[in-house]
Amino acid sequence: MTSLLENNQEKTKQLAWFLSLGGFIPFGAIAVVLLVLGKSSPVFAPILDIFKVWSVIILSFLGGIRWGFAIANRPFDTNSLWLSVVGSILGWFALLLPDLYALIALLVLFCAHGAWDSFFINTGKAPPWFGSIRIVLTFLVATAHMAVIVAVGAIG
Repeated sequence: MTSLLENNQEKTKQLAWFLSLGGFIPFGAIAVVLLVLGKSSPVFAPILDIFKVWSVIILSFLGGIRWGFAIANRPFDTNSLWLSVVGSILGWFALLLPDLYALIALLVLFCAHGAWDSFFINTGKAPPWFGSIRIVLTFLVATAHMAVIVAVGAIG
């Protein structure tokens, strides 16, 4: 019975890694495309908008993960439930900012969410591999955001 449970946990972990890396592909691909195109390209702005919207969608998804943890754990954690929606709300408001400020806000939100998730692992209320995924993905997503900031021309 224990080996069956361990096997299911390993499959869940592998699937979570696969899906998480799949969710990063749009970040990485769009960042490369924006760097190659350059700001003078007529399709730069709409592709940048896609990047920003994808960022907010993923922030909302991360909030949903935290919402799930908050309602699944006992005692019920109302503070985490409230906090789970902050990233997505701030992310949607970030879309109203000029591009550079929106990208910086989204970068900060991803880093804050990643740190929050990483520290959450220490509570024992999530599987240890969740922390590894969040650290790696936060680094990758933050790097993509920094690359897009460079593409916008704010740095470099």
